[in-house]
Amino acid sequence: MATTVVRQTTTVTSSSSSSPVVVSFNTSFITSIGGLFTILELVLGIIVFSLMYNYFGFVCASGFFLMFISFAYWLMCFYFLLSAMLSITGSLLPSTFFFFLFHAFGFVLYISGGIAVLAVFSKSASCFAGIIAGGVFALIAAVCHLVHVAFLYKGSRIQG
Repeated sequence: MATTVVRQTTTVTSSSSSSPVVVSFNTSFITSIGGLFTILELVLGIIVFSLMYNYFGFVCASGFFLMFISFAYWLMCFYFLLSAMLSITGSLLPSTFFFFLFHAFGFVLYISGGIAVLAVFSKSASCFAGIIAGGVFALIAAVCHLVHVAFLYKGSRIQG
């Protein structure tokens, strides 16, 4: 029988005129391998979005697609981390089918967007170095989502 250890930090703040406010942080998901993958996917999504936005990658349809996907995925990763930290039941989220589908589609969408951007912009590599870097980071994010899916499918105890 497996034993699960949950670390929880409670911060109590009090003011002179009101009752204490209790803020509880559930750190079990964040410190797990799955939580670290989610943080990595969040950071990679922000990098891809920033590169595509700052180097005007959205002028082409494939660049807009990749920028839109990266924005949606880093925002959802942020929501996952926030809900896992602030909820007592946050560690249940990785066991849902939605979480599995999120990462499976993340792999498919990131790899298709990354390949499309690299195919379109690689003809003039010197002019579009930032956009090409965004495409490469998208491929790295796709690999992270694939590894995350593999761990979820395998049923490993990474909690996410």
